[in-house]
Amino acid sequence: MLIPVIPVINKWNKIENSIFPNNNHNSTAIINFNSKLDSTINLPRFTKFLRDITYLNTLSLDIFIGILLGDAYFKSGKGNNVRIGFKQSIINFPFFWTVFTQLSHYCSSIPRLEFTKLKNKKYGLLILETRSYLIFNQLYDLFIIEGKKGIKEELYHYLSPISLAYWIMCDGLSNQYGLTLCTDNFTVKDTITLINILKLRFNLDCSLHYYSKYPRIYVKASSMNQLRLIVERHIIPFSQYKLHKGRRWKNSIN
Repeated sequence: MLIPVIPVINKWNKIENSIFPNNNHNSTAIINFNSKLDSTINLPRFTKFLRDITYLNTLSLDIFIGILLGDAYFKSGKGNNVRIGFKQSIINFPFFWTVFTQLSHYCSSIPRLEFTKLKNKKYGLLILETRSYLIFNQLYDLFIIEGKKGIKEELYHYLSPISLAYWIMCDGLSNQYGLTLCTDNFTVKDTITLINILKLRFNLDCSLHYYSKYPRIYVKASSMNQLRLIVERHIIPFSQYKLHKGRRWKNSIN
């Protein structure tokens, strides 16, 4: 579990308690570690101490791992900490909003909409960005190699079924028989490492394919039943089509 160990000695005076609504100083309630964390949208700027003691519960960690395998990216933040950004086409709004609602605890504002042009056509992009947190530095160290996003063998220990599901929802493409994971932003070496992790971690039979000059992972038809058993309950209805033959519009009719 990526959780920083930080001594807490007479530092609570650095927290402005008034930023937390309905704060009950006498509460003795026990909060489940893996319960969904409340949103912190529109709260005032956090102190360094608050940012440094923020943790990742298991679900949040799994989702961050999944989207970092896809379109999420790191940005410099306050001090030596980093923050995480995530972009999706507006057509993928249901998936994007699922990510945001799960990770809103780490964001200071709602997502924004931007427009870009590609081949003279205008496209809408949804963008969320987190606050900068000390804990994100450990994710940065897991994914960044010589200044670029890459894959380390240690990822084996962090790729859970939920992470795999969010990776598929982010960058998976259904085809007639299997499923393709678009690893266009990774090197061939990184992609082969991911193939080995998928085999060792989940016993999935995958192969290396190319789209133009970009390496991609193809999950073979013989492993699709196994893949569905692993991730299907974590895939939102909007993205279920990626695990089955067909296109999004067919899924939306049901």
